[in-house]
Amino acid sequence: MTMCPSSRLLPFVFLAACGSPANPGDDTQPDAAPPHLDAAKCTAFAQSFATAASTCGTPLPAGGQASIESFCKKGVTAAAMCGGNPAGGLDCFASPDPTDWVCQLGQPYPSCNGDLASGLGVYCLMSSGNPSCASGIHCQYDVDCSGSSGACNSVTNQCFSKTAYCIGLPCQYDVDCPSAEKCNSAEHACVGN
Repeated sequence: MTMCPSSRLLPFVFLAACGSPANPGDDTQPDAAPPHLDAAKCTAFAQSFATAASTCGTPLPAGGQASIESFCKKGVTAAAMCGGNPAGGLDCFASPDPTDWVCQLGQPYPSCNGDLASGLGVYCLMSSGNPSCASGIHCQYDVDCSGSSGACNSVTNQCFSKTAYCIGLPCQYDVDCPSAEKCNSAEHACVGN
């Protein structure tokens, strides 16, 4: 089995080298974005993330920026389920600002001038568009999901991988999050343990 490079920095680029994101549901037409969100801002966010990763000393692998942009754009359609402030996150990262990111242990973390709700909101867009976090396979129970690492998220009603990195994924309980994460009950979003 071939494994892609792994790092906590690369939560959403794992599939960039391993495969492409799937389009759940109707394959002909994605759902429309909520009127207050502009999916085109995902391009600037992905560029900002890639720049921050390089600045922090952990550049993205080939295709990483494109995967982040794709996951973000796909996640915009699910923004109504997100905790935090997805619109604020997209606005924050739409233009480069040195306070958008901070480096911690060599990895970028969203700062948005201290507006962590905006950072969490934009991470929700990425996790909601990442097929490892929101597969598009509808479920009610964990047994509806295939594989020993599959589980059902009770908010999205989609299968996700318990080994994925899904910071920002909507949740109600800790079991709605991957193994290394827990559910923040105030924001209803998966966060690191």
